[in-house]
Formats: sequence, C-alpha cells, structure tokens
Amino acid sequence: MNTRLFAPTANMTLYPYEQECAEFIRKRFPDRLSAYFRHVARARTTILQRTVAALLREDVFGLYSHSYNLRVVGSVYMTNWHGLTPEWEPAVRRLPDANLQEGITYKLFPVAPGECLLIPIRGESAFRQCDIGEEIMWIGSGIRTVQDAISFLSLLAPHMKADGQEDAWAQLAKELENGTANLALAYWHFEKTWQVTGTEADGLFAYIEHRRRDPSFCPALFFEQLCIEGHHLHPGAKTKLPMSPEDVFAYSAEFGGEPQLLIVAVRRSLCDFRFDGYEDPNTFLFDRFPSLRRPVAERFRQANRKPEDYVLIPVHPWQYEHIIPDVYREELRDGRLWLIEGVTIPTQATASFRTVLAKETPLYIKTAVHSQMTSTVRSISPQSANNGAAYSQLFRAILEREHALSGIFLPVCEIGGCSFRSEDPTKARNLSVIYREGLDRFLGEEEIAITGTALYAMSPFSGQPVVVDIIEEYAKATNRPPSRETALSFLREYAGIAVRGFLTLLVKYGIGLEGHLQNTVPVFRQGQPVKLLFRDWGGIRLYRPRLLRQGLDIDVQPGSLTVTDDLREAQNKVFYTVFQNQLGEIIRHICRRWGIAEEQGWTCVRRQCDAVFDELAKDPNLQTAVHEDRQALYRPLVDHKALATMRLQPEAKTYCFVSVPNPLATG
Repeated sequence: MNTRLFAPTANMTLYPYEQECAEFIRKRFPDRLSAYFRHVARARTTILQRTVAALLREDVFGLYSHSYNLRVVGSVYMTNWHGLTPEWEPAVRRLPDANLQEGITYKLFPVAPGECLLIPIRGESAFRQCDIGEEIMWIGSGIRTVQDAISFLSLLAPHMKADGQEDAWAQLAKELENGTANLALAYWHFEKTWQVTGTEADGLFAYIEHRRRDPSFCPALFFEQLCIEGHHLHPGAKTKLPMSPEDVFAYSAEFGGEPQLLIVAVRRSLCDFRFDGYEDPNTFLFDRFPSLRRPVAERFRQANRKPEDYVLIPVHPWQYEHIIPDVYREELRDGRLWLIEGVTIPTQATASFRTVLAKETPLYIKTAVHSQMTSTVRSISPQSANNGAAYSQLFRAILEREHALSGIFLPVCEIGGCSFRSEDPTKARNLSVIYREGLDRFLGEEEIAITGTALYAMSPFSGQPVVVDIIEEYAKATNRPPSRETALSFLREYAGIAVRGFLTLLVKYGIGLEGHLQNTVPVFRQGQPVKLLFRDWGGIRLYRPRLLRQGLDIDVQPGSLTVTDDLREAQNKVFYTVFQNQLGEIIRHICRRWGIAEEQGWTCVRRQCDAVFDELAKDPNLQTAVHEDRQALYRPLVDHKALATMRLQPEAKTYCFVSVPNPLATG
C-alpha cells in the first residue's frame, strides 16, 4: 500500500499508476511532463477528500459517530472529548502545533492508543455530505499532513485488521491509486486544452453560440467532455482498471476520445435481441449505418458465410482487444463468432465510458466494457440489453396519457439491444449492446442539452461550476441580477420539472427511475430550464402492482432486477438518485455560490413535492400511493447509497445503504 517509485521533484514520489501516466506523457508529450507532476498533487487532494467524505457519510469504522468534534476559538480548544486518559495527553498537547483554523470543525478520530486523525470539515450539507478541507493530519509521536487517499487508508490499518476485510481494503487502495493517476491526467489535459481555447470567447454560452456555426459541433457532447472529475460522490470515480494510460487517453470523453467500434458477427442461435420497430437487428444496423452494407456483404462473401445466419454486434475496441479473445476463445476458434475485419463505426466518447455517440447518425451505442469503474465492472446484462425496447414502449404509452409531462419530461428511448446467449454469466454479459436515440429531436431553437454531470464540472471560462454559469445566463435573460433570489427562482423552475416528472411516474405507475445526474439531461433556453430528458433503463425499479392498477404491464426478461414486489426499492431509487444525488448537488453549489442557507433550497424543493402530491391526491385512486410516498419521502432518516461500503463488499447481491438525516423532513 505504501510502495513508491522515482521522485520527479525533491518533495514528490509517484505511486506506480502515476508513474505509468508519467511515462506515457514522457513518450507522447515530453514538453508537458512537468505539468503532469503539478496536477498529481491536486488529484491526490481531490481523491483524498472524496474518500474521507464517503467514509464519514457512511460512518465506516464509526469515523463520523465515534469522532470527537473540535473547534478553535482564539486560543481556546472546544471539544466534546471527556475523560481524557494518560496515553492521549501527548497527542492533545501537540494540537497547538497543528495550526488549526477558526471557523472549521475538526473531526478527531482515534486510530490507535495515542494516535488520532484530525479531519477539517469546512461545512456539512444535506445527507451528511461533508466538505473536507485540504489539511488532514495524523497526530501521534509527531504531526504530519496526510497527502493522499492511500496514506489515509494505511492509517486506518488497525481498524481494517479488526474488521477482517484487509484484502478488500487493499483492492480499494489500488483502485484509488489508479483513479488518482487518471484524474491527474484529466487535469493535465484540461489545462492543455483550455490554455488557448478558453480565451477565444466571452463566456461559456458565447463560446457555444460561436461553435454552433460548425455543423460538426455537438453542444451536448461538448458538455459530456467537460466532466473530467467523474461521479461527485464516489471516491473511485476515475478508476479504470486494468486499462493503461494509453487506453484511458484514447477512449475517454475528457480527452476527446474517438473509439472506432468493431463489428463482431455472432451465430444467430447464440444471440438474444429485442428491438422497437425492427424484427431483425442487422436491418436496424444497416438502416442507421448504410455505409456498412457493402463492406460487410463483401466480408461475408469472402468468408463464404451467409449474413442471415449471424447477428452483427458493435464492440468497443478495448473490449475486443482485451476481453473477447479470452472469454470467447472457443467460439472464435470454431467460427460461431468472428470479427468483420476492416469495418468500423466511428464514434465519440461520452462521460459514460462505455456509451459512445456515432458520428454518422444521431445514435448512442452502449457497449460492454469489462473494466472496473466506480463500484462496478461495466459489462451489460442480457436483461438490460433486451429490456430497453420494452421500457421505451411503456414510457411512450404513459406519456400519451400524461399530457402535462409530454412536453417537459421525456425519455431518451432505447431502440433495442443484443446479447450473447450463454449460461456462463461472463459470456452472457461481455458481448452485449444497447442502442439509444440521439438528443437532436428533443431540442427546439436556442435550446441546449447539458448532461447532468456537467452541472458541477468546472467551466473553463469562469472557473465556476457550469450550473453557476447557467444561472448567470438565466439572470441575464430574465433581466435580473445574479442574486440569491434569482438563484432560488432558477432552482424552483428546475425542481418543478424534475419533481413533477419523477414523482408522477412513481406515484401513478410505480416506476422508480434512476434519476442521478449521469442519467438526466436538463435542457435550457437562455439559462432557463425548459425540459428534462431521462435515460438508461438498467437501474430502474418498477413496483408492478401500481402499473397494473393503471391497466399497463411490461414483458421483461426472466431474472430482471428492474421489476420488484418491494415498494421501498422503487422509492429508494427515486429518493437517492433524484433528491440526494441530483437536486442535492445543485442545491449545494447554488447555496455555496450565493451564500444561501441550505434549508431555503430544500424548502423550495419540498414545496414542489407538496404541490405534486396534492395534485395527484385529487384522484381518489391515487390517495393511498400518495400517502405511502409522501410518508417515505419526508421521514426523518432516509437511506443513502453507501458507495464505499459497496466497493468493500463486491459479492453483495443488493445495494448497501446507510441512514442519514433527511432535509425534506421539515417544510
């Protein structure tokens, strides 16, 4: 856990993955190597802060509940530490040497007799989201600053040993080390890209208008590529194992990656597929990519094979190089599976590594990539691949009834998908594809679609989160100052759309959408929220009894986790992803920028929820469902998805949650 390699500077030694990135830059961009070293320190701080915030939020080892609070007022140290025993006296006597700041709460966590961690908390947001300061310290025989997440975990070794999960913690440390190196690479490239480009326009939206003159420019993709820090809550947001720096650089959105998807032919008898509007997956592919028709036909002729005997599946180039040859060795050997050589689909990477946007047609293609990213190896289950079209049909049927939603809350539909048929789950999950429609048809004049994860990305023009730039544009368009009142007005409009959509589908139809920021694409016109697009059905939870009461049903694949008999599952899916992940992050940034008390933001959201519940309760048939969901949404403690804990329990069959205070509990 503490292995380090050569020192690029007198005071920095690189971990192995950082070393690999440095070697990559030295070979490709030797004049930019010193800049990478500078960004390593920044990346280490970011991943350290996220790791500590996650462990506090999830109260791992009692890091939150068993810590003592410490504040400094002048020369006085105020703490709730009672009954000080002799072995702690040396550590306490060293506190004045730590140069602690006033106005900050420190969490003082004992890690061993006479040793403690001192964690600065600059503020605490809803759902126990702690804003961690940069100077995390260890106090024992001396005082030292903790420089990175790996060092922090090493200091928790006594607790890990007692916990009996040392191997899981060692794996987590490896993932965080990899993520830190990749984040430093992203910071490095962002600076390199925007040193010149960022000065060419007067602000973010002026830049977008300027670039729109180029027909090849896609604003939605531009915002995907701004998402350089990944998931805002997950400490492993930038982990990509076992990828090399060359692969990360070639295929990730933040580097402008342009993967060339390969085409694999799979014996039709070994392939499951389901499409909306198409009986044959190959017909769909050729309709969308007519340029493939002739070269594919020629390859079949040369191989003396019949096209109708096979299904064509686009495969990510990393997957084909590193996974397909090993997992499907027998099928490749006997011809049940073969590569259509010399035929590719040019694409552009999105913030979701395995989902790419085709250059030839407005179509997103979600591919299986057997790589560790956040808590999950990103393959695709047969259920996800083959249920998408059925969910798309269901959403269209619902929106034909819900006229109030049909113009503001819209599904980015999955047109179809394919998967390899096998009892072996590794084979069944690693040769799959999902096709999703593009965003163009949803956008009116002057409208811009911005992937939700970009809302907290740093704007290269202002150095602020993109959501702040959006609100300032909103203020300009509505002839208001960019003030607290304007920011709350923006939040009210945004939450009004989001809450109406997500709660209506839950209350009326039992559909718990996975509405976190990556799956949500808000659409703005001059900064004003005008509609919300939702996408990716793999994480949905559908409480079927409510759907059946509306006279609707859905035919899903056997073994689908998306259908549940537990209402709490559907509720938790919405409450965690929409309120904690999406609205919680927007409120946090708005309140931080304009000095708004966070309670005001949540009061605004609660009023929107009350309005939707009250409207739905006018239907006597929905009053029970409204009561159930209102009670669940407003309970004092809510379940928060424990992302770090889940990573430490990779064999767990269900999500892990921790109870945290609910800001919606009081109006």
